[in-house]
Amino acid sequence: MSESEKILYEQLKLICLGSHRMQNALRDYYRAFKQRAAWVRNDLLYVNELEKYEKRLIDEWDHAFGEMQDDLAEIKSLTEEEKAKAGRKLLSDIEKKDIRIRPKCEEAFVMRGSYHMLANKLKVGWHVDFFERLKGLLCT
Repeated sequence: MSESEKILYEQLKLICLGSHRMQNALRDYYRAFKQRAAWVRNDLLYVNELEKYEKRLIDEWDHAFGEMQDDLAEIKSLTEEEKAKAGRKLLSDIEKKDIRIRPKCEEAFVMRGSYHMLANKLKVGWHVDFFERLKGLLCT
């Protein structure tokens, strides 16, 4: 892992993601990054297509994140372990979605890796307190 994925790595550590899932997440991140770069390099995207796709992903995440926040708000003495578990469930639920940039783009790593790219910019997160805990990393 290089310095450029530091925030993603910290995001996944916050939810105590196991090493196998961590490796899968980083692999999806790199594969999506390479695929997206190839699309840009070969001029295969419509104007603002990636931005529109990311907005769709963020919107879908926002609904699921809000549901997680509501569920956690019902727990009186919320522990860090419960927050991490809820974050892992949120990540799992998001990974199971099928949100394609285009109908014929069937590679799931594009969506999963795009989510990890957004997480690396703190535009989405898995732990309920992700932004407060990691915002200091944006400046480093």
